[in-house]
Amino acid sequence: MVSAPLSWTPKLLFCDANYALGHCGPLFAVIWRDETSVAGARHLQSTFHDWAQEGQKHGLITIIEADAPLPSSEARDAVAEFLQSISDQCAVSAVIFEGAGFRSAAVRAVVTGLTMLAKQAYPHRVFGSVEETEPWYVDLAPTEWRLGGGRFIDSVAGIRALIED
Repeated sequence: MVSAPLSWTPKLLFCDANYALGHCGPLFAVIWRDETSVAGARHLQSTFHDWAQEGQKHGLITIIEADAPLPSSEARDAVAEFLQSISDQCAVSAVIFEGAGFRSAAVRAVVTGLTMLAKQAYPHRVFGSVEETEPWYVDLAPTEWRLGGGRFIDSVAGIRALIED
């Protein structure tokens, strides 16, 4: 039995100083605001699996804010475990590392390494901004999501707007 379609109303499921978890329609977002911890990665995994509807594909958006430090190797392993655990449920995944310069490039390299470690069964790519991500994500997402026309950007913005600084 397939559940009813998800609502496209942005919803925040969790938020603290280190990370936030939310969704809008079939899109699930994790926003790493500061430390990426093993506990945070495990919470991400359990929250995604509790939220995801059986028999449906979902999209993952991971945003790493510009000032977030590099995760420890243990935290990277926990995130890689999460990425593998959603192989049957994920249609497309993007990592967005905000910021510019050498540090941002270094973090993107670590994230790309995580991608190779996790060996996802779904398309997964690293970007520098939500706007840069949109054409790639929209092209690979199921057509019934109708993410074009700015809906992808609006959905991500809607989730982020719920985060209190």
